[in-house]
Amino acid sequence: MFNIMLDRLPDSFEGYLIRTDFRIGIQISQALADVNLHDDEKIRVAAGLLFGEGLPPFEKAVAGMQWFLAAGAAVGNTDAAEAECFNFEQDSAEIYTAFRARYGIDLSRERLHWFEFAAMLRDLGDCALTDIVKIRLADISKMTNAERDGYIKLKQKYAIRREMSDDERDALEEFEEQLGKC
Repeated sequence: MFNIMLDRLPDSFEGYLIRTDFRIGIQISQALADVNLHDDEKIRVAAGLLFGEGLPPFEKAVAGMQWFLAAGAAVGNTDAAEAECFNFEQDSAEIYTAFRARYGIDLSRERLHWFEFAAMLRDLGDCALTDIVKIRLADISKMTNAERDGYIKLKQKYAIRREMSDDERDALEEFEEQLGKC
């Protein structure tokens, strides 16, 4: 287990050099979520981002990416709902302003290790991003009807928009063309 206060921030995984900037962690997350990439392409792109040219064997690369994205925590210790409560692309402005307000860090200029960034991201306190996350995670089944109506609208407003794959986009365009012919 990695201790951010006692251990030196890592620059390698099991002897393989890694790129540690927080932007790499964001890009890896985006690559793994890219609907236009097949699973093997996602892994290849993400591993290339993390390891650069010195790629380890496949299993070690996957383990390294999991370890890196978990910021050194034991893999499997992250809640699935927590992982889907924000989106680096969609919530970029809120993440940026939260870091500016809470830590005085300008993410467009600062260099942070992914492990530092991940720790700070989990401890932002009250801000627009955490308000949005609370809305996304709110359990409307336990609310009164009046509360539920308001939260349904907020959940729709702040829902993480899933990008369409190229195939889905082509099918939609074809469907719209067919509708135009009717």
